[in-house]
Amino acid sequence: MTPSATDVATQHDVTISPGVAVALSPRVTRITAPNASMMTGPGTNSYLLIGQDKVVCVDPGPADEQHFSALMQAVADSGKPLTHILLTHTHRDHSPGCSALVAATGALVFGMAPLASDPSQDRDTEINHTLQDGDCFQDLGWPLHVIHTPGHVENHLCFHAPEDGWLITGDHLIQGSTVVIIPPHGRLGDYLASLRKLLPLQLTALLPGHGRVMADANAVINGTLAHRQQREDKVLRCLTHSPQALADLVLTVYDDVAPWLHGIAKYSLLAHLIKLAEENRATESAEGWQAVQVN
Repeated sequence: MTPSATDVATQHDVTISPGVAVALSPRVTRITAPNASMMTGPGTNSYLLIGQDKVVCVDPGPADEQHFSALMQAVADSGKPLTHILLTHTHRDHSPGCSALVAATGALVFGMAPLASDPSQDRDTEINHTLQDGDCFQDLGWPLHVIHTPGHVENHLCFHAPEDGWLITGDHLIQGSTVVIIPPHGRLGDYLASLRKLLPLQLTALLPGHGRVMADANAVINGTLAHRQQREDKVLRCLTHSPQALADLVLTVYDDVAPWLHGIAKYSLLAHLIKLAEENRATESAEGWQAVQVN
């Protein structure tokens, strides 16, 4: 499958098949790792960006021999050397695959350093060059802009190809589900600000870390903002002036979610409550969470 146009939005319905290299455009190939789960959906997406004389891998995924072989085969098929690895973030389903790729190719790893205090981070991956908001990666022969998007986690980046209009989103936006935000390294206020930061870019498509290409990017972003606002409104309706334990609040705030998901929902509920506390609309005590009384 080799599309003749650079519009990856036309590939929004291409099925996810782990290990299969899918050319989303002449510049972008997607290979999905075989690590499907409740948290990763159909698996972690790695993207090979095809430059004029080299290949760059975004998010090599988990340390998995089958996925490594699929990536190396796709690189070989491109006829160009893999010179760089770019990381959206260093959660363990996105970055541990760096080790094998670096050993095989000598590629340099660009991204943000793992967070030392976050137990969910891959601290074995060595970052050769730290990327910052506003950087432009020039080595492909076409521009790739770096956007710092904290929220899901503090060291999260997205990669924007302004000539083509697409954005590689990592875990900032994923297809088929909302992103889990786990405090303290996940912060809802930062997440919402990072979403709004994308709207002026007028993106044509989102290439997520999990799931299929999402066309109509601004509709997805605005829909995510609206969903988070609706959930916040519900949190405020469920808060009273008497303390409630987090485990009790989740039953009412997430009564529209299957009970077996409430363990995960607690993280997002806590992120909402922390944001409301920062805005002086909720407060926590030893007994639980309650609304702030307005005099």
